[in-house]
Amino acid sequence: MTPLTIMRFWCELAVLPDVAVFTIVIRCYAYAGKTKAALMVYHHMLASGVAPASVTYFILITALAKDSSSDVTFVGYAKKYFLEMLDKGMKPHSASYTTVFDAIACRESVEKAMEFLEQIQAKGFVPESKIYQFEETHLAEAMKGMKMYDDLVNNTTDKNVQKVFRTWRTKPGCLYKKSLKMYKALIEDGSADQAMELYKHVVEMGIQPMVVVHTSVIEAYLKFGKTKGALEAYWGMLAAGVAPNSYTYTVLIKGLTADPNFSGDAKKCLLEMMDKGMRPNAATYTAVIESFAKQEDEASEKECKELVEVMMGKGFVPNAKAMMEVLKGRPTPVIRRVMNIVLSKLKG
Repeated sequence: MTPLTIMRFWCELAVLPDVAVFTIVIRCYAYAGKTKAALMVYHHMLASGVAPASVTYFILITALAKDSSSDVTFVGYAKKYFLEMLDKGMKPHSASYTTVFDAIACRESVEKAMEFLEQIQAKGFVPESKIYQFEETHLAEAMKGMKMYDDLVNNTTDKNVQKVFRTWRTKPGCLYKKSLKMYKALIEDGSADQAMELYKHVVEMGIQPMVVVHTSVIEAYLKFGKTKGALEAYWGMLAAGVAPNSYTYTVLIKGLTADPNFSGDAKKCLLEMMDKGMRPNAATYTAVIESFAKQEDEASEKECKELVEVMMGKGFVPNAKAMMEVLKGRPTPVIRRVMNIVLSKLKG
């Protein structure tokens, strides 16, 4: 039975009010992903002289905003009906407010967003305190972050990683936990200045810094063993003009060393980290040295010794005692090769 058949059935039966029948049909189409059909039913509803209820608007606005990637005109309709609710004295649900702004961020300009913000404020709309309050001073950055979430979902083909990205959009608390993890790690590694910068950004703007989002993307790829995807995510981070912090480098470098095919990239990132004035912790630089030592060939050993020389040339001396702590539990031959490489340069 199609939604239209259902509508005719209930209308003829006269059991439910007309507004309820139309709303049910709109909901059926919306949940089936047939937004254009839902919109047509809404227009038919108006033509029939039936006034929409608050829930009708909520269902339709949500469908239009969420499906705006298929038809950019849906954003305009979503905004129109949001304003229409306010004109009728109805208070839109805060979830509708967030969903509409998400669509605006992904499909329209900052100027368009500011115009809509001014319109709803003029009509007296104030979202719940627990909902992010979009303000002019931070609007551009907030929109940039929202668009990134949309791009992550749409541009990722890996189903597992895509599922993680979708979770971030529906459960913002996930990224909040990741920011706390980053903050704690930065403090523990002696990067209190970076930790405070992170904290200040969250307090002042109320949104997660882009470094948290990009680093979390790298972690997501590494979680599912997608080393190349993690490296590409890092390159994307740089291309977007977002500066990695020491935690970003730690996560990326250790992830790269898990795959012997990326030892060279791990070494490059380690030196890049040091060139930016960040000091890697023992676990990070030990992982790079170990990745070369495990290859058990003269060329890799030579390259690793050269790496240690370069590190020392930059004023960084590996801590042999700390390295031994990191290597606990490793096979004895691996520990011996790693320490021989480092000690040969420390003694020299």
